[in-house]
Order: sequence, then structure tokens, then C-alpha cells
Amino acid sequence: MTGMTMMARLNGWLGLLRTGRWHFALAVLFMCLFSPGAAMSQGCVATPACKPEFQFQGLNGLVKINDCRTTNTSSSCAWANVTIQTSNFLACKLETTGPIALCYYSGVPGGSTGTPGCVLSADKKTATCDCYKISKDSPAGATYSYVDINAILNKRVYLQTIAVCGKDGSRCLNGANVATTPNMREAPVCNAIRNKTLFPGADVVSDYTPILIPQKGLTSYQCPTSGTGNIYAGCMTAPCSATDRTDPSTGLPLVSCQCPTFDGPNQVGNPLIEQVANCSPDPYVWSSAYTPPTMPTVP
Repeated sequence: MTGMTMMARLNGWLGLLRTGRWHFALAVLFMCLFSPGAAMSQGCVATPACKPEFQFQGLNGLVKINDCRTTNTSSSCAWANVTIQTSNFLACKLETTGPIALCYYSGVPGGSTGTPGCVLSADKKTATCDCYKISKDSPAGATYSYVDINAILNKRVYLQTIAVCGKDGSRCLNGANVATTPNMREAPVCNAIRNKTLFPGADVVSDYTPILIPQKGLTSYQCPTSGTGNIYAGCMTAPCSATDRTDPSTGLPLVSCQCPTFDGPNQVGNPLIEQVANCSPDPYVWSSAYTPPTMPTVP
């Protein structure tokens, strides 16, 4: 299991589910589930280390940014986009939430994957990322999106969500139970996406779906290659605005997202990084996330 990120595991399981191999997918799922050792006690532990230093153009003051320590890891802030276990990925039906932005592949633009760009701000506190707009069945087969419970930027919505779903997300519909208990309640963050209260004023918000893996691929590239620091864009639940542009490789609409950045270890999922071989491709920055490298697995 070493070297694989939690998002990569989710991608694999959901890909199997999409192709109808339910029983095999569930077998793999149960073999790979993590223990919730890094989960914290219920509630918020605000920390000065997670005091937001970034600004969202045109959206400042509309929401209280989450300053809670969302995981017991070295990357404890919401915008570090940390996942500990599969249940952290809260499942939201696209049919009810409406469209979302997929920034998973944003970074260095173009290349063999034809993926969108993500440009660092001058102060390196945020990045402006072009992301795919995903709706139900656009592209075909898109049914759910997934929100990392540890990465909800709106503090009010985060507290509402952990109160209902638990810190690990296990009491709501999530990546670990969506195949077996699809009628389980959806998380409050799903309602916030639908009601546009996660970021009032944003056209859509960014979360995750594995729907483009067949076309764009998947990897788990460890950054930095040496040392402990590396700036990346943590786009989960970031606000996005509509554009009049269409991605030429997928035919999907493009939106522009304002993603906070985090300086720490991460794993990039866009396979283009293997060709670029650069974790800090200034002026660009990779949209990325972090799964701690050593987590106990179920025997």
C-alpha cells in the first residue's frame, strides 16, 4: 500500500463500481480500509497555525474560513486537503447539488494529458486554477461528487457537518458506504453546495469526482522529492466563477477557481507531473492533496 494516496484508492474503488464489478470492488474496499487512528475528538480546536492568510477576490467577509485543526497530522489546516480514511470522502448526488468544479488535474497546462493551468498569485498564498465543470451525466456516468470532510473551508458548514457525520464522515453517505448503503443521509456540506451557501457569490465550488480517470489517468507523485516543504493548491471546497471557455480535450466547460495554497508534503494525481518531473513548476502550481504515508491497514 506504500506510496498510494487515499484519493487513488477511492478512484480505484469507484472505478470498479462504475463498471459494475460490485463484489470485487467491495472486497478491495474492505481489505484497504484504514483505522481511524488520526481522527480527533468531536468539535473544533482552533489553532494559530491555521489562521488563514489568503484572500478570495470578491468573496472576502462572506464566510468565516475554517481555522480548526481538522486532523492530527503535521498538515492540520483545512486547505491542506488531508485524507485519513475512505469515509472522509462525503458523497453528494450531483442530481441534487447541481454542478461542481473538478480541479484534481489542474497544474501545468497542456502536455500529453491536455489538462488545465493553475497559476500562483504573487504572494503565493492562493492560486487561480482552471477547472472542469462537472454536472450529472456530463460527462456521461457522473452521478456523485465527493467532499473531503477535513478540507471544508467554510467553518460554519464544517462544524455542522462533523456534528452530523462525525469527524471521520462515517455517519453520512461516503466513499466507503456509497455502494452498500446508498440511501444513507447526505452530509450538510452537500446541502450547502446545493443551496450555494458554502461560498455565497460563487457560481460553483470545487470538490472531487473520479469520472475523468479513463481519459486523464491517475498517479500518486510524492512531493517534494527531498525535504519537507512544497507549495501546492488545496482546491477542495474552493469558490469558482463561470467562464465562457470550453476545454478542448473534454468538451467540458471551464471555471476559474480561487484555491488557497499550503506548504507541505503532498501527492499529485495528474500524470503529467511524471513528464514535467517538477514539484514546483513556477509560475504554475499543482492542485494536490496529502495522505500520510504510514497508516495502519486492517489485517
